[in-house]
This record gives sequence, C-alpha cells and structure tokens, in this order.
Amino acid sequence: MIMYADWLIWMIPAFMAFITPFIARKSKTLAGALSSFGLLLSFIMALSMIPDVLNGTFSYGSEVKGSLPYDDEITWIDLSNVVNLKLTFGMLIDPLSVFMVNVVSFVSMLIFIYSIGYMHDEEDVGRYWFWMNTFVAAMLLLVLANNLIQLFITWEIVGLCSWALISFWYKSQAPSPEPGFKTEGEYNAHCGFKALVTTGFADTFFLVAILLVGWSTLKVYGTPIFKFTILAQDFGWVGELSRSILLPIFIVFILSGPFGKSAQFPYHEWLPEAMAGPTTVSALIHAATMVKAGVYFVARMFPIMLEASKVYPDVKLFFVIVAFVGGFTAFLAASQGMVARELKKVLAYSTISQIGYMFLALGIGGLIEEHILAFWVALFHLSSHAVFKALLFLSAGSVLHSVGTKYLDEMGGLKKYMPITYIAMLVGALALSGVPPFSGFFSKDEIVKLSWESGNMILFIFAITTVAITIFYSFRMIGYVFLGEESSYIKKKIDEGHPPHESPPVMTIPLIILAGISIIYGFMGFLIPSFLNRGEFWVAQMGAKVPDFVEFLVESFTAMTVLFSLVFLAIGFLPAYYIYITWSKRPEDIVEKNSLLRALYIFLKNRWYINAFYYKVFVNGLRAFSSIIRRIQTGISNVNIAYAAIGIIAFILFILLL
Repeated sequence: MIMYADWLIWMIPAFMAFITPFIARKSKTLAGALSSFGLLLSFIMALSMIPDVLNGTFSYGSEVKGSLPYDDEITWIDLSNVVNLKLTFGMLIDPLSVFMVNVVSFVSMLIFIYSIGYMHDEEDVGRYWFWMNTFVAAMLLLVLANNLIQLFITWEIVGLCSWALISFWYKSQAPSPEPGFKTEGEYNAHCGFKALVTTGFADTFFLVAILLVGWSTLKVYGTPIFKFTILAQDFGWVGELSRSILLPIFIVFILSGPFGKSAQFPYHEWLPEAMAGPTTVSALIHAATMVKAGVYFVARMFPIMLEASKVYPDVKLFFVIVAFVGGFTAFLAASQGMVARELKKVLAYSTISQIGYMFLALGIGGLIEEHILAFWVALFHLSSHAVFKALLFLSAGSVLHSVGTKYLDEMGGLKKYMPITYIAMLVGALALSGVPPFSGFFSKDEIVKLSWESGNMILFIFAITTVAITIFYSFRMIGYVFLGEESSYIKKKIDEGHPPHESPPVMTIPLIILAGISIIYGFMGFLIPSFLNRGEFWVAQMGAKVPDFVEFLVESFTAMTVLFSLVFLAIGFLPAYYIYITWSKRPEDIVEKNSLLRALYIFLKNRWYINAFYYKVFVNGLRAFSSIIRRIQTGISNVNIAYAAIGIIAFILFILLL
C-alpha cells in the first residue's frame, strides 16, 4: 500500500474538517471541492490496500512488514508498571477492514461531490463540512480500529456527528408541520437529540460489555485485553464469562450497541426522525456510515464468537439473537414503509429493513454449516445496499431540491421534468426490490436462500414476506413521485413560474455513476468471497469454497428460492402497479371502503404504536419521575452529603457482592 495509507485515509478528512469551515467563509464551492478531493485521496489510499490483501501481507511499498491480519500500532497508554495495562492505538489490516474502507470512502466521496450542488445556497455550509468530514473520518477509523477501546471512542464520535448533522437546520424558523413543535428548527433539534439519546442508551450496555471483556481477560491472563487479534486466539476469557453466569448478559449487552447504531428493534425508532437533516446527511448515514457500523461490528465479532461457540455452545445465543432480531426488524420496518407519507421516510424504513437482512445473514451464519457463505452474503448485501441506497437518497435529494416539498402526495408527474433523476431512482428501486438482474437481487436473494436452508420457517417467512412488501413500497414511491398527474402543489409552482427542473451536472453525475454500479455490481459478487479468503484470514482456515463467475451466476438464477422470490415480487408489485403506476383507483378510496385495510393502515401509520409507547413510558414517565426526585433536592448541604454517603455505601456493597 501507499506509505502510511492506513493512517492517512482517516487523517485527511479529519484535517479537512478543521480547515473547511474557514475556507467556506471565502468560497462555499471551494470548501466542498476540497472536502471531495480529500475523500478522493482517501479512496486512493483504500484502493492501495487491496494488493496487500491479495498478497496476504502488510507492506509499505516494497517493504513487507508482516502477514495479514496485521496490527499497525503505536503505544497509546502504558500503565504496565502500575496496573499491568497497556493500551495501543492501531490499525487492523485484514480483508474485512480493507473491504469496509473502500466501500465507505468511495460512496462518501460521491455524496460529497453531490453536496457541492445540493448545499450551494446553504449559509452555514462551513459547519456542514466540518461535521461531514469528521463523520467520515470517524467511520474510517472505526472500521480500522484494532481494539475495542479505540473502536468505542470512534463509535461515540460517529454518534455525535449524527446528532449534529440530523439537527443541522435547528435554526429554521418556518412553522413546523409536526404537532407539538412551533418551528421546523425545534423539530429538527428534537430529531437529532432523539438519535443521540437512543443510540447513547444502547451504547451504555455496549460499554459494559467491553468492560466485561477487560474483566474476564484480566482474570484469565492477568492483564485486560481488548485487541481483536488476541481475543480471537484463545477463548479462555469466554469460559470465564460462562463460569460466572455473565455470558448471556455479555451477549445481550455486546449486541445492544450494534442494534442501536444500526436502528434494529427495539432501537429502530430514531432513524425515521433522522430524515430531518439534509438529504446528503441521510445518504451518508444510511449508505456509508452510522447504520453500517453495527453490521461491521457483528461481522468483526463473527469469527471470534463462531470459534468460541465450538468450545462453549452457549455462545450460540449470540447468533440466535442476531438472526431473529434482524429478521423481525426487516419485516417490521418494511411494513411501516408501506404507509409513510414523506419520501425520505420511505427510504429510512427501507434502510432499517435492509440492515435487518444483513443481521439475519450473519445470525444464520453462526447456526448453519456454511458459515463463510453467510458471512460473504452479509457483506455482499452491505456493499450492494451502500450503492443503491446512496443512489435512492441522492435521487430523493434531487427531487426535493427541485420541488421544495417532502410529501409524496404533493408530487406526481415529475418524470417529464426530471428524466435523469427518474431513471436513476427507478434503477435504485429495482435494486432495492431485488429485481433481477440488478444488484439487490443477487445479494438479497442469497439471504432468502440462507433463511430457507436454516430450516427455521419463522426466519424464512420474515425474509420472503419482506420481499413482497419491499417492492410494493418501492413502486408506491415511484408512482407518487414521477407518474400520474402533477399534484395541485406542483401545478401551483408551474403557474408561479417555478416548474420542476433537472438538477445540475454536479448532482446528476453521481446519480449516473451509482446507477451504473447498481446494474453491474450484482454480477461481481463472486469476487467478494475470493477477496475475503486471502492471507491468514480466518475463513482461509475453514476450507471455504470460492465460486467462479459461471458457477455464481448459475446458482444465483437456478436456486429453488429464486422461484419463491419471483412469486413474492409479483405479489407485491401487482397491487402497487394497479394502484400507483396506472392510478386506476385512489388508494384512499380503497382503504376507506375496507374496514380491515383501514385498521391495518392506522396500525402501520402509528408505527405499530411502538414509538408512542416509548414516548409514554420513557419520555413522559421520566418527566414524572423527575418531578418526584426534584422534591427531595432540598439544597441543604447536610442532606446532600447524606445522599452521597448512602450512594457510596451502596456502591461498595454492590462491588463486594459482585
């Protein structure tokens, strides 16, 4: 690889984060161009790592440093003379991390280029580029982190950036269409805070799990160990957790963080509100950063937990939880996307659903014999989704940029005004729906096949039903936005001399690139297991069979589950075509005339009442509890000291009991 590429890849956007706010004061375009150029350099750094993976060695130019996986690290905190603890700061170079940095840097680069046009008229664009660059830098450092402590720090930086970017338009004084909020800015700030609190709550348990790793390794090896490569070599620390009856708690807690970051049940409710930020932020969160962090972490832990489960069978609980949470979330979120009124919220629900598919694949991977197949499929769908979801969000941004409304029923008939955006979004919808031969077909159908081969009909039902729901809401979206007659809102804009228009080339060129990749990427899926099978990576030890191109295509199109998928695609597409493509009947009329459909619509519109339950219990309940607590805060120092003393005694007793 290029000299120090593994360090420069995240340092470049981090540096851009500090200089672009000052540059933006002079030129908004230059700030965006520099940020995009910085990510181009990062992508070049990522590409330069690929030969190392193919050769199975870590090198700087012609100088070979060692074999993969390789910890390129420096000593960070050395307390070995005091508490036998030494923390390192380092980059883990292996096929998984190199795969991820290429996906993150490439997709983020296209989003940055698109942002130059999309955010051109934004006054506070310097703040935008600061947080966007920091976001990508933190994500790149996260996937390269060689230990749990470093990963957790970058994990929290990613969460902080998402809060700042989701609530980016907190200053907006426009009246809020959302009940309970006076201005859009107030609502936007609330959405950002909701994301921060939800993921922060999940991360609290995640941190406890990381500390449990330190505790168990200290008991077994005499020193806390957090490095992935060492944790994967010996599983005595897992045995210590098992003997102390902490293993189930550890498994639930270690999955809390990924489920929170990736918006999986029960933490899924923050992501629809994340649509309050700029569309480019939504694209970045959904396609290249934030929500992919949870999938990455489970993939990083996959070989560790898989090998540990062979020694300690109770570890299988890890994969059972991942599979069932992923499968249920895929179905849950897809059903909510069927009735969403906002364009970006349809895509938000689809992201939650597709991430659920990735967790489903990883969970099944630990429960069947073909472990590496499931691991490959999950990463295949991760990268496929990164491309077509960036395409869909940037297409949505092009629409919103043109018409100035986020509501589907205020659009319509945009096909003739925005032909490039229409074709791009149609390609994205076909890929998302899993229609052959688009990329989503190859990656998602493999997950459906895995769910069938798992022998668990519940998981298969989740997977196959979601296929039908996905194509329904995808073409509902296409019909509302581009087909049929123009809405009264669009007609009014035309009468006022502001007709819809195609976006400038700086925005449409990334769409064309992403659409092209969404068409051809599925045929390249067979390269991923070959890439992962290089060097001293764990899958090489498992005798994984790497398919060739012809074998891959034959299996993709002739598997029995392909017929199931095609049938369910038809089941979902036909009503969408009848209602939203031909517009033979108004959907409102269909729902109003059928009491069962109306009840289902209300149930889905209210998000299964899960969101309302959370607000009633956690928000309103916490407020009620706070009012009680407030009464015992007398302000008298002696009373406060007594409270502190009671707390200290209780903590000491807890430690002694533990």
